Amino acid sequence: MTAYAELHCHTNFSFLDGASAPDELAERAAELGLTGLAVTDHQGLYGVVRGQAAYEEAGLLPVLGIEVELRDAIVADRDRVVMPARRAVRRGGRRRSIDGAGPDESAAREGEPDRPRPERARLPGHREAVKEDRRGIGEGQRGPHLVLLARDAIGYRSLCRLISRANLAGTKAMPRLDHALLAEHREGLVALSGCRDGEIARRLRVGDRDGARAAARGFAERYGEGFHLELSHHHLADDDWLVTETVALAEELRLAVVVTNDVHYARREGREFQDVLTAIRHGRTLDGLADLRRPDGESFLKSAAEMAALPPGTGALGRGAARAWAAGMERSVELAATCRVSLEFEQYRFPGFPVPTGETPFSYLSGLCWDGAKARYHPLTSAVVNRLAHELDVIERAGLAEFFLICWDLMRFAKSQGIPAQGRGSAAGSIVAYTLGISRVEPIQHNLLFERFINEGRTTYPDVDIDFSSARREEVIQYVYGRYGPEHTGMVANLVTYRARSAVREVGVALGFPRPLVDRVAKALETYDSVMVRRDLEADGGFAEFFRRPGEGEPVESRAAAEAEERGLVDGMGQLNTRVPLVGKVPPWRQPPKPADPSAPKPFAWIAEIPLGAEAGAALPDAEAGA
Repeated sequence: MTAYAELHCHTNFSFLDGASAPDELAERAAELGLTGLAVTDHQGLYGVVRGQAAYEEAGLLPVLGIEVELRDAIVADRDRVVMPARRAVRRGGRRRSIDGAGPDESAAREGEPDRPRPERARLPGHREAVKEDRRGIGEGQRGPHLVLLARDAIGYRSLCRLISRANLAGTKAMPRLDHALLAEHREGLVALSGCRDGEIARRLRVGDRDGARAAARGFAERYGEGFHLELSHHHLADDDWLVTETVALAEELRLAVVVTNDVHYARREGREFQDVLTAIRHGRTLDGLADLRRPDGESFLKSAAEMAALPPGTGALGRGAARAWAAGMERSVELAATCRVSLEFEQYRFPGFPVPTGETPFSYLSGLCWDGAKARYHPLTSAVVNRLAHELDVIERAGLAEFFLICWDLMRFAKSQGIPAQGRGSAAGSIVAYTLGISRVEPIQHNLLFERFINEGRTTYPDVDIDFSSARREEVIQYVYGRYGPEHTGMVANLVTYRARSAVREVGVALGFPRPLVDRVAKALETYDSVMVRRDLEADGGFAEFFRRPGEGEPVESRAAAEAEERGLVDGMGQLNTRVPLVGKVPPWRQPPKPADPSAPKPFAWIAEIPLGAEAGAALPDAEAGA
């Protein structure tokens, strides 16, 4: 029986270029009987945490990876078939190619932005409606794609370092990688040649067989047996020809092939929502998308039988293509079983806390607690002794000594600098927190339970919420950077999703409704809950009549209007500290920060998260003054 694993799959963490969440993809893949499923979002690892959790729960083999966009070709691109030329305009001067091709005789207009300008693409199927992305780069000018999969923990670290280097280089919005960087971080990686926008496919599509051959050899030299030519078929006019050419190249160079479907949504009907997201991404309506819309509706999850029934699999393209297609499907299953990365959510790894010579973290913590108890309790009763001994015993067995030392150190620094700080939450039930000065609440007197804070039956580590004065929060942040080193420290980012009103506004405009109407409907919503919005939009006599396509009688599918679609990340209120360098665990950004998804199911067991003051902390100086 034919089996299949999908190794090229975009989730909604390919912001505005993926229409399905990881759990939707996992559910559908399990229904179809797939053996494995990948997360290969654009330029980032934002979806790997939720993806791995959802895929494993569905009984799938999770494969973690990315699809990168390259800023250069692996071999000389003299005819500009891989990287079409772009032009930039400089204020007060002549136009000059950003690739150094020389000046343009036409003068720049006053105030015209200094950014790349679109130029007619040289690839087949030129897009007449060119819409620049946030980097000012037109659709036809985007770099070639390459899919990278982590074979093991070393490969995952390579992915993190690749994205980290690109992010920290200051690249705007969607960073692009160059081949020098790829060559530097290639350990533990499997490389797929990419979709129709991969370098090899681009060269083949314009008849540059020599260039395609040289590019394939270049990738094979870099990744060895880990490099695979990607075969896909979406019933496009030249797909039969492109598959045949790719198979011939693989046979000539004795390269492995793998079959993928370049998935962007879980089910066939997700195509409309994908088009809506494309319209939002480009600031257009559906009717104005033209060729920016994907030309086919085939980018959904398919079963092994459906993939085998495509023209290359049926023998319609010849026996050679049929053999290669069958081998590519088998290879997808083998790679899914081979690419095994565990993010180890169950294991806590704190960044390490320096203790005096001859001390362990627990012995040092124990000494601080007993000293604190003697300073706070007069006399030191048996109830205090028994409670403190019990809590310390639980903390030792749970391996949380470093966690408490980190919190104590933050409070110690704040007090030494006169920075108002206050611990709160369930930590108030701990006499350890009280003796360390983290909490000001005496737990025995107030009959507070330590087990609400820590108990051995819990699988998650405790939260210690500490508020610092907002006016001096930056001092604490800089102290942590200095204490643990910038390579081990980073700010937490929050995931931004479309809430009810913003979703209605964005989707309504994309569907072509007048802005005044869309604003009126958005303002009339009484909830921010997307589920409730969907109910209201679909209810008879409710908002459904607002959302009829202009000129049509049937109401628009309301899912898109109510969907909480991931669209980006912004800086948050916490800080991450890691034992190993941060770039080997999660790709950091300078600004705006975009680490892997911090809102995922209790994330990153290897990272100690230190909250650094909510807005409520702004009231602390006044409270201190009135105390």
